Amino acid sequence: MSTRQTITRRSALKATAGAAGLAAGLATPFVARAATDLTFTLPWLAEGSNLIAFVAKSKGFWARNGLNVTVSRGFGSTASAEAIAAGKFDFGMSVATSGIEIAAKGLPLVQLATTGYDATMCVAVLEDSPIRTPKDLEGKTIASVVTSGDYPFRPIFLKRAGVDESKIKPILVDPKVRERLLLDKKVDALSGFAISMAPTLYAAGHRPRFMLYSKYDLPLYHNVLMTQPARLAKDPGQCEAMVNGLIEAMKFTLLDPAAAQEIFFKEVPEMAMVTQAKERLRVGLGIWMVQAMYAPARTNGLGFGDPADYAKMIDLVMTNIATDPKDKRPEQDAILTNRFTGKVKLSDAEWAKAEGAVTEFKAVLS
Repeated sequence: MSTRQTITRRSALKATAGAAGLAAGLATPFVARAATDLTFTLPWLAEGSNLIAFVAKSKGFWARNGLNVTVSRGFGSTASAEAIAAGKFDFGMSVATSGIEIAAKGLPLVQLATTGYDATMCVAVLEDSPIRTPKDLEGKTIASVVTSGDYPFRPIFLKRAGVDESKIKPILVDPKVRERLLLDKKVDALSGFAISMAPTLYAAGHRPRFMLYSKYDLPLYHNVLMTQPARLAKDPGQCEAMVNGLIEAMKFTLLDPAAAQEIFFKEVPEMAMVTQAKERLRVGLGIWMVQAMYAPARTNGLGFGDPADYAKMIDLVMTNIATDPKDKRPEQDAILTNRFTGKVKLSDAEWAKAEGAVTEFKAVLS
C-alpha cells in the first residue's frame, strides 16, 4: 500500500464483456462443488492491515465455501491491482483508489467488498510535538515519499485544512528512512499512511498523532476485494464465496483480535522474526479495526461500499492521479458492486466490544 507503481498503456488489457451488468441482479448462491484452487494477492507484506486474509484461510471460512486459497504478498497497492486485472491472481486486495486508477487506464477490474473505509492517509507528528492542528504545519518541515499513494492527495488536504502550502518546507525521502527522520527529530512531520507508519513508531517506543485527510471530506478507502469483471460474469457464485469468507474473517477479527493475532503468526511464522513483531502487529491491526467500523459498515453491513464515497473517490482520482489525456473516467457501476455485501451485521453490543478493544488507536486518529 505504501508504494505506488507506474502503469503504462502497454500493460492495459482490453475490458472484458459483461462489465456493464455487474451491479444488476441478485446474489447467486454458491453451489457445493469440489474445492477450487484460487490465488490471492495482498497489497503489501503480510501485516495487521491485511491479517483478515490469513484468518479467512486458517479458520476455514473460504474452505467451507469450496475454496482452497493461496495467499501471496504484494508489492504495492497499484501493482497488486494491476496484477489482479491482468489475471496473474484470481482475487486480491488493494486500496480502492488504486483500483479506480487502473480502471481509468482501461484495465478490467471490479471491486467486490470493502474491508476498510479509510486508507489513513495523513500527516503524522510525535505525541509531544507542538503541532496540534494542520495550520501549525506552516513554517515546519514535512518528509514525504513521492511514490507513496497519499502524495497526490496531500495538496488537497492542506488546502481544505486552510494551510498555505508555500509556507511548508517539503523534503522528499526514501520510505526506508522516513519514520527514522521523525524519531530523530530531523523533521517536524511526515506524510503517509497512519496504518503503515504507526507500527514502526510504536515499536520504537514513541506515540504518534495523525491528522487524517479523511477528516476533510476526502473519503479515500482502504483495502477492497477485487477481481476481473469476466470472472464475476462467468462465476458469480465463486465471487460470492470469496466475499463471504473474507467478511466472516472481518467479523471474527473485530470481535476477537487477540485470537486473530495468534492465527497470523501461525500462518506466517516468519513474521515473528521481525523486530518488535507482536507490537507492530497489534498496532497495525488496531488501526485497521478503527477504520473498519465506519458508518457504511454499521449502517449497511460489513463489506458494503458507499456509492456516494465512490463518486467522490473517482473525482479525486481523475483530478489528481489519472491525468494522462488517454485516461477515461470509469463508470461507477462497472467497477463497484455490493450484490454480495451487507449480509453480516454486528449487534450494538458487538460494535461496543470491538470499539472497546481499540480505544487507544481511536485517540491517535482523532
